[in-house]
Amino acid sequence: MTPAKVGIIANPASGKDIRRLVAFGSVFDNEEKVSIVRRILLGLEAAGVDEVLIMPDTYGIGQRALDGLGQHRLRPRVRFLTMEIGHGGADSTLAARLLREEGVGAIVVLGGDGTCRAVAKSSGDVPLVPVSTGTNNVFPVMVEGTVAGLAAGAVATGKSSAVWRAKKLDIFGPEGWRDLALVDAVVTSDTFVAARALWDMERIQAIICTRCEPHTIGLSAVGGCLAPVRPEEPAGLYLELDKERAAYPVLAPVAPGLFSRVPVARWRRLAVGEGIRVDAGPRLLALDGEREVLVRAGEEVKIVLSAAGPNVVDIPRALHEAQKNGLFALKEMPV
Repeated sequence: MTPAKVGIIANPASGKDIRRLVAFGSVFDNEEKVSIVRRILLGLEAAGVDEVLIMPDTYGIGQRALDGLGQHRLRPRVRFLTMEIGHGGADSTLAARLLREEGVGAIVVLGGDGTCRAVAKSSGDVPLVPVSTGTNNVFPVMVEGTVAGLAAGAVATGKSSAVWRAKKLDIFGPEGWRDLALVDAVVTSDTFVAARALWDMERIQAIICTRCEPHTIGLSAVGGCLAPVRPEEPAGLYLELDKERAAYPVLAPVAPGLFSRVPVARWRRLAVGEGIRVDAGPRLLALDGEREVLVRAGEEVKIVLSAAGPNVVDIPRALHEAQKNGLFALKEMPV
């Protein structure tokens, strides 16, 4: 029988960007991430996982989580990926590829939308359990680490197949595929990165979303407060912003505690496979809330809505299935 493996990627930098200063969010402490990883490990153990592979990081989240278990000896074998660290989001992308090549049955991701996006670049079909520890958290969910570990373990051990396919936005330049976004791609008037996070509506020309709901925070919330699109719908949303032609002005929470009056001039739903052309630069695209892609002068870029995003574990359904398949049934009462 093939050993059940699960990977853990915990981003030490998530939850600390400039939106914590310009808005009213709190910093997500790395010690809390250590505690969450510790509970994930215990959840994986209870689910019957044989091996856990952890991305190393500059804070040592994984090792601190193990050290904090004290006398408790985990039954699963735990090892750290062999890789260079200290390269920001590229660490998560590399770790996801290595975990995929190792044959893990699921990856638990601790971070925000940006971390999940970095993982999705190379995770392939491996199901993700995205745990929210970032600033704008539309893609990852607020879930207790114990439950996240149980759900990842249930899928990895074959006790559940509760997985759904997320949407994404593919960014194409003259050279072909360039990047992706899981939640939103934003066309800005900026020509240099400065602070990577984006919150100023004056700089935004258009927003393209895979999903947008009024109970979320971030730039996709602009669409959610105007014309919601659910994560499971085969559709997206396109909005143009223009203060002089604001036919559909909307109030939206674009960062923790920060509301903006957004001058939406036009909007329409997008079909899967439909693309939006970005006028020739220079300008920057912000992907999942962070300035990432430079559109150079004379360069044409296209943003296409795709149904082929990463696989995601449906946590409640996974544990319901696992319960029916005997995950929690004891053969005998322990002494």
